[in-house]
Amino acid sequence: MDSRIQNISPRYTKFENVLPEELNHIQIIEELEETKNEINNIIEEDLRNVKSLSSNQGQAIPFNQFLKPSSIIKAAFFLEDDHSDDHVLFYYAHWTMSFSALRLLSHGVIELSRDLKTFYANYMNASTAIHEKKIDFNHFVNAYQDFNGYLTRIHNVIKQYYDLFVHVCNEIDPNNNKEETFSQYHQPNVDTDYHQLLAELKRLLLHGNIGRLVGFPLLILALEVFITGEIFNTKKSSKYSNNKIISLKQDIPSPKTIIRIIEKLNLERFFKTDSLRRLYDWQSISKHKSIRIDDYLLWFVYERTALEILAAFSANLKHYRDQILEELQQEEEIQIK
Repeated sequence: MDSRIQNISPRYTKFENVLPEELNHIQIIEELEETKNEINNIIEEDLRNVKSLSSNQGQAIPFNQFLKPSSIIKAAFFLEDDHSDDHVLFYYAHWTMSFSALRLLSHGVIELSRDLKTFYANYMNASTAIHEKKIDFNHFVNAYQDFNGYLTRIHNVIKQYYDLFVHVCNEIDPNNNKEETFSQYHQPNVDTDYHQLLAELKRLLLHGNIGRLVGFPLLILALEVFITGEIFNTKKSSKYSNNKIISLKQDIPSPKTIIRIIEKLNLERFFKTDSLRRLYDWQSISKHKSIRIDDYLLWFVYERTALEILAAFSANLKHYRDQILEELQQEEEIQIK
């Protein structure tokens, strides 16, 4: 069983990086409306096929329940102590989220394309005052960036939709044997490193007031990604390059646990743990006491403190990684196998 959703991507790709002067010569809104309707037709077609397949295979899927967001979340985001381990419902819930997201995005890009044409027309209007032209041009630039962002997200969701549809069908009928085209769902996310996260944070900081709203948590996340990724990367270990790290608890040791171990080993001066601990604590304090995170604070922490911490870990883990790992094992946080 297959889906026609892959055929949709080229319809959006043609509008990527469209030139401003092309906006008046292409039927962008009409074509996006037509594409949205075709997406809805494909989703309905795929839903009918999944229902037919599940009926033929005697797989009971409570389709009506998956009309409620709470039921979707319950099946998709299982807890560690949940007794249910129904892979069909798990993947069906994720597929449901993918086609819901695709519907939202296909509608949103149409609304934005209208704004895009309006802002450009206003900017090009000869009778518009220069001050208003500047404002319209700024609006156009922002809308243009968001428009291309929509196209990228739609392209990604289409790929994810297809793979999840195939996975649902394979779980219902093991003989379906259709291969996922784009990615394996359980493949670990190895694409994101702290360089990418810091680069995205910088883009947010430069995008009006948006960065101030999310910048600090994203900065902390970048530090976490690097610290945990580097410490538990046994390929860079002198003693344990052929070993694997197994977490003995629900999650891998948190950065706060790692900070505690580093300080226990009297290595804090090498890893700037005082600065790191203060960043973590300040994130919590500012959130609970509603303290505003102003631009100057974000830029200083981004350009100075965060980079100093990252450089300290990068330089010193090569000397002390194994010692930290052994102490984590001694405290039964991990097992080195």
